[in-house]
Amino acid sequence: MYDTLIIHTDEINLKGGNRHYFEQALMRNLKAHLGGLDDFQVIQRKGSIILRSEADLMAERLDLLRQEMPRIFGVAHSFPAKRCDQDINRIKEAALDQMETVSGSRFYVAARRADKTFPLTSPEIARQVGAHILKSGGGRSVDIDDPEVTVRIEINREGAYVSVERIAGAGGLPTGTSGQVVSLLSGGIDSPVASWKIMRRGCRVSFVHFHSLPHTSPASVDKVKRLAAALDRYQRDSRLYLVPFAPIQRAITASTEPKLRVVLYRRSMLRLAGRLAEGWGAQALVTGDSIGQVASQTLENLVTTDAASPLPVFRPLIGEDKRDITALARRIGTYDISIEPHDDCCSLFVPDHPELSSTQGAAQAEEGRLDLESLVTEALSGAAEAAVGPAPAPAQESDR
Repeated sequence: MYDTLIIHTDEINLKGGNRHYFEQALMRNLKAHLGGLDDFQVIQRKGSIILRSEADLMAERLDLLRQEMPRIFGVAHSFPAKRCDQDINRIKEAALDQMETVSGSRFYVAARRADKTFPLTSPEIARQVGAHILKSGGGRSVDIDDPEVTVRIEINREGAYVSVERIAGAGGLPTGTSGQVVSLLSGGIDSPVASWKIMRRGCRVSFVHFHSLPHTSPASVDKVKRLAAALDRYQRDSRLYLVPFAPIQRAITASTEPKLRVVLYRRSMLRLAGRLAEGWGAQALVTGDSIGQVASQTLENLVTTDAASPLPVFRPLIGEDKRDITALARRIGTYDISIEPHDDCCSLFVPDHPELSSTQGAAQAEEGRLDLESLVTEALSGAAEAAVGPAPAPAQESDR
């Protein structure tokens, strides 16, 4: 049915003289996600990449394309297509052949003439192809507003391409083009979404998770491993470090003002994550905070927390509504894992009435009661890298 994949980019096209750098990164990522491109002839154009095969694509190859293309940052959308000669009669027949493979009678023809030497304009191509499909019968009708099937035709120098399938892309910038960051990954809904959003801007994300074993169940660590694996589908070769946090929590609980415990926990997490990030050459930390969502995320507490970080702290969800965060978690495939019941370090030894308006001075005064450097050193010495294995792939749907 198909022998070509047409890939359209959008934001990359705005990069001017730097565009080649982003295009090279996208090509590397395409190869990594698709298991190489040796079975394709690669044709690059401004705004698009055409992958052409000498033969029709096997079902397994098409399944891989449908699965992986929505996970490759930098891709706006892609079209599995059939190539034919630049002849309007061949194009008509190819379009009708494609229509026969899909259900739906209401259709619309969208034509794009990139090769201006082709004698017909885009609207003329669309009209002639649409009329040919209508003549074939089958109760088909044209529906511009709500088509069940969109027939897409592209005329390029190498030939004409016809498709009835659109695969939505992830958008953004290719992985690896915007530096490295470290994300504080919990088992909840927010931090995986924040990680994904910063990935979408081209950053490579490493993950750090703070656990409170043996006070919490090992299931919480297993859950985070699966979240990291779900996110790894988008960037590949992810790094996850597990950091023991219980000794720091016990020291804070034993020696400091109860209402400041959570703020002090989070300041310690940023110190630890910052130390690891600096060792890895990362340039910033990422958290899933949203203003006012919980007591530790009031504006005052966020300011107090950030003051302890050796690196800038990015919060992609800072102004997001919980419903929007949840909807995105469902779309990227982390929601079902995140809502599994678990106990984590953030819920351990939490006071009944946490401080809502902390200050840097108050936090530092309480930390003066602790041997912070020894606690941080001990935690880092116990940090261990965890393998990020494959996660079950969520179902992906293509737009007809």
